[in-house]
Amino acid sequence: MKKISLSIALLISAIFSAQTVYTVDNNEGSAAAYSSVQAAVDDASAGDIIYIQPSPNSYGNIQMSKPLTIYGIGHNPELNNGLDATISQIYFNMGNASGSKISGLNINGIYLNSSTHINHNVVITNNKINQIIGSSLTTLANNAIISGNYIRHNSFNAIDPNSSQNWIISNNIMEQYHTASTYSLFNRFNVSTTFTNNVVLTRQNGDANQSIKMFDNCNGALISNNIFLFTGNNVANMDLGTNSGLDFQNNLTYSYNTTLDPLSGSNNIDDTNPQFIAFDQNAALNSLSNDFEIQPGSPATAAGTDGNDLGIFNGNFPFSLRGYPTELPYLTDFVIYNNIISAGETLNVNVKANANLTD
Repeated sequence: MKKISLSIALLISAIFSAQTVYTVDNNEGSAAAYSSVQAAVDDASAGDIIYIQPSPNSYGNIQMSKPLTIYGIGHNPELNNGLDATISQIYFNMGNASGSKISGLNINGIYLNSSTHINHNVVITNNKINQIIGSSLTTLANNAIISGNYIRHNSFNAIDPNSSQNWIISNNIMEQYHTASTYSLFNRFNVSTTFTNNVVLTRQNGDANQSIKMFDNCNGALISNNIFLFTGNNVANMDLGTNSGLDFQNNLTYSYNTTLDPLSGSNNIDDTNPQFIAFDQNAALNSLSNDFEIQPGSPATAAGTDGNDLGIFNGNFPFSLRGYPTELPYLTDFVIYNNIISAGETLNVNVKANANLTD
């Protein structure tokens, strides 16, 4: 574990030589300078990078106080026995942290709901997340980008911009795994919210009127190019919730167990199988057996508002079911040839990594 950590840290340092890179590792016996993410955040300067090692132990909460980039290895990595870096909550309430980026982590919640500090242009990508909440003010947490994530929720309000403006929520897979009809995933979307090219699966069962609540307290948001999947019983629509002006354009809906009503809006494809390359509706949405590429001839082909395919790969978006950060190389093999050495001897290792996807 320690030697893998060192190799990844060296790769990151080479890529981001202009910034200071802090490595945090709370594994027993780690030689990293930090075992606490918060200590690294406190010591870092604006613009620095923090890399968090995978671990069986949670790293607890993070209080953001400056613009930082925080990386994990991915939320379902190939190596390290599948261990990820788990964070309880990330709070943006201790200082101005505009321009921060969070990627490759397993996070319970991200809270941009400070009433004092400015946290614009935050990028949240390639994470496994339970909940993201915005600000009650229109001036403090705008222009967030939420993309490439696996968002898994079993209660109310997985994503709630509140009064935050210009949030772009795109190219994510999202799963409501509670069966209650009233457990909305999305709350308080507003006229500046863009919700596009997501795959959303809900396991909710319908109420007496065969309805479920997916959106609530929303006003005027554009909902386009998404694929909505339903596995619950007695579901005909997602009409529950107090909403106004939601604009559904070029979406596809499909129920595996019932017959759906037509979706309101324009150019939607109603109750039609999207024909993914591989998909098990009974497995977790991020199961590695799933492949959300669509088959040739799928009704989702070229059906978007932009003439591209519906779903998470629209525009060649590099979605990763493992949650690998787009900018970083990721290890696929690590071999130590002489793991018992004396002081001063050379350690012989072989490291294989895939190049980052932005090259």
